[in-house]
Amino acid sequence: MMFSLLATYFHSTVVAGLLLLSGLTGSNSLPNKSDNNSPNEKSTKNTSSTLKGIDVSRWQKEVDWIQVRDADVTFAFVKATQGNYKLDPYFERNWEGTKKNGIVRGAYHYFKPEIPAQDQIALFTNTVKLEPGDLPPVLDVEVIDKNVTPEQLRASIKTWLEGVTKHYGVKPIIYTYQNYYRRYLKGHFPEYHFWIARYSDIQPEVSHTDSWMFWQMTDRGAIAGINAHVDINHFPGNWEQLNTLLIPHFIAKEAPLGPLQQLKYMQPLP
Repeated sequence: MMFSLLATYFHSTVVAGLLLLSGLTGSNSLPNKSDNNSPNEKSTKNTSSTLKGIDVSRWQKEVDWIQVRDADVTFAFVKATQGNYKLDPYFERNWEGTKKNGIVRGAYHYFKPEIPAQDQIALFTNTVKLEPGDLPPVLDVEVIDKNVTPEQLRASIKTWLEGVTKHYGVKPIIYTYQNYYRRYLKGHFPEYHFWIARYSDIQPEVSHTDSWMFWQMTDRGAIAGINAHVDINHFPGNWEQLNTLLIPHFIAKEAPLGPLQQLKYMQPLP
């Protein structure tokens, strides 16, 4: 994900931030281990107190997911859609590549405040088919429109979140950056987890009513298998804790868009 309002630096003291992660309490606490989740091969391979992930879109072009997997990347968020008119041209490739190579995957939608939420719901839900073991869907909220008030913005976000929850049977995660969260979202969505971009050695700060589950720490990361900068994310827990967030089951309500339908949306992205 790209935005221009945050600095694009990554402090060499990030280790201090990672140490903070392992001690999160209160609104930042992780879910308890669930006995309903079956053992996974990764649980024996990655027992770290933090897990590394990435998020990708057309900016990373063709990703070598075998090399990414071997670089100790546990999870990846993949851009699927934007507004009500664009599919990411690399979505299908990345969506299948993550699954094939045992990387936990999640799909995200880039939200456009000026476009009706129902149209954005339709594009995302007709594009993304979630399966057991996938991460919940993500709403990427990071832009504003001068003709949309903060109240209208939040109402539209709520419509998207509730519509997607109804479709998949699981609550989405909200992605945003620290300053956007403070200005527009703080305290308004306590029933949803946040994924916060904060390019600092200081962990994300949220209201006591909110919780964050993922921390995007830089957009200038380097990972084997990706010939471009990539966003690096951390989950403040081990595999068993991440496993409690994954989708246990899914009943599809709509078929994904067919190849001819998808051509309608395959426009060059800005």
